[in-house]
Amino acid sequence: MSDVYDIFILGGGINGAGIARDAAGRGLKVCLADKGEIGGATSSWSTKLIHGGLRYLENYEFKLVRESLKEREVIYQIANKITKPIPFIIPHTKNHRPKWLIEIGLFLYDNLGGKTVIPKSKAVNLSKEYSGLLKEQYTNGFQYYDLQVDDKQLTKLNAEDAIKNKARIIENNKVVNIEIFGNFWKTSLEDGQTIKSKVLINASGPWINETMKNIIKVNSNKKIRLVKGSHIIINKLYEENIAFTLQNDDKRIVFVIPYNKKYSLIGTTEVEVKSPDENKIDDFEINYLIDCVNKYFVKQLNKNDIVETYSGIRPLIEDFKEASKVTRDYIFDLNTKNKLPILSIYGGKLTTYRKLSEKALNELSKFLPMNTNKSWTDKKKLI
Repeated sequence: MSDVYDIFILGGGINGAGIARDAAGRGLKVCLADKGEIGGATSSWSTKLIHGGLRYLENYEFKLVRESLKEREVIYQIANKITKPIPFIIPHTKNHRPKWLIEIGLFLYDNLGGKTVIPKSKAVNLSKEYSGLLKEQYTNGFQYYDLQVDDKQLTKLNAEDAIKNKARIIENNKVVNIEIFGNFWKTSLEDGQTIKSKVLINASGPWINETMKNIIKVNSNKKIRLVKGSHIIINKLYEENIAFTLQNDDKRIVFVIPYNKKYSLIGTTEVEVKSPDENKIDDFEINYLIDCVNKYFVKQLNKNDIVETYSGIRPLIEDFKEASKVTRDYIFDLNTKNKLPILSIYGGKLTTYRKLSEKALNELSKFLPMNTNKSWTDKKKLI
């Protein structure tokens, strides 16, 4: 245990891997550990999109949408091997959100993020362009673009780049205890290793408060809600290389997205759970997704069409709203117990991980042995 790291990161999801990459690239001595493999939990159970969050505009989250759209552009540039723009179609009838509201939302979506190489939105005639695909009442709609991404690969590429910059990444090794040891944090792993660090970052996703209470033994100031987002995968519903944004009767959004050439990915649900380990789809969610798709498409689905399912638990900041309206933004909780800093990462989304990583290091700059205000991850490609 002779080496002392500048930063020890607990959790190898997209936020932990992004912070490790950024910190190691600035010359900091970094160690990260995860109880599973890098990107093996929530960060690989997403809807696999880098997006601004069109529906967040309805909750007036303009700051989050603006940052997300700017990051969409950055990630497209630095990870163009694993991202691609894809058109999303919003079928429209008078029973849905008013046409004028969608037009305003799409105008903001096109322009809030500034200059972009990703195509702008437009109105589409569905009965002409996609004849026979949707039910006859869906004659008009809108088209906008977002990015598809391999979410697990994005996480792994960040970890691999961190390793190239001399970060130490430990997989499949659970952290069992963290305590103060002199002027450092001492982290004990399941295999008996111990690691000393000046700074501790808790990026354990939905397990964040369990980690604070049971491993670090520091009370958290933040409350979270655990929301399960489930997806079903079917043999592809249609041949066209387009995705659909479906407005459900409860005003929630369900995506239908081409997936791995042969399949369609349908999601997501929003069901509150008590434990971060409750990551299995249930019959209610399956029926919810199938019913929504069947309202729109000529081809009808049933449970027998499902090839695979997956669910991810998202830790959302508790703000006492219904699950679909709880913010997807992130916040930091900096605790300086005995002058030893712990930074806990609450919330966040795949799209904003890189900016989150920059801001986390800025938050910790006074505790670190160098100037950490030098951003670089927006310029260097992930290869």
